[in-house]
Amino acid sequence: MTTTVSLTELRQRLFQLADQVVDTGEPVLIVRHGVRLQLVREGTPAEAGGRLARLVRQTAMIGSPLAPDESPSSWNADALVKVAEAAPPWVSPARPRSRRAK
Repeated sequence: MTTTVSLTELRQRLFQLADQVVDTGEPVLIVRHGVRLQLVREGTPAEAGGRLARLVRQTAMIGSPLAPDESPSSWNADALVKVAEAAPPWVSPARPRSRRAK
């Protein structure tokens, strides 16, 4: 959790807050006339790429792995075949509307 302090409190506790940032890596937020500043340890993930850099790599996998000759692009071919199949017999084709003579 980020610690928020005023500039006056920072002056009083500078060394304590600096040690806290060094030990935990958590930034200290300093507020001065509504402007927010951060005391951050150099080389932290927040500096190296933001929130994405802090993601933890997951090893879980859902489903079976692909076969060596299988490609995700082949999955779409099955769906296209189903679209091209004939309509069931209970579905009647659309009839063209007749035009009335004027």
